[in-house]
Amino acid sequence: MKEIPKWMLALAGISLAPVLFCPFYLFGGVAPFGTGTDKATGFLLYVLTQLLWVAPVVLFFVSLDFYRRGFGKTGFVLAAAGAALTAADVYLLF
Repeated sequence: MKEIPKWMLALAGISLAPVLFCPFYLFGGVAPFGTGTDKATGFLLYVLTQLLWVAPVVLFFVSLDFYRRGFGKTGFVLAAAGAALTAADVYLLF
């Protein structure tokens, strides 16, 4: 971890906050995209809702991996996207 600066770890670390909120998305009945009229649409909207908290966690690991491999700008953009998605998650939750 010495090759990754602390500011990058802090920026990417914001993307781990949805792990704390995942019980609300899994069991809290949160439906930011509404509910479907049939079972197939309802299932797809449920999967999309779950991606709200899974995607930032994936972006955490991907952004640090890109940064470590020498793609600093790409890693920074992915970490910023994860932080923005985390902010959207918190906004949609509350």
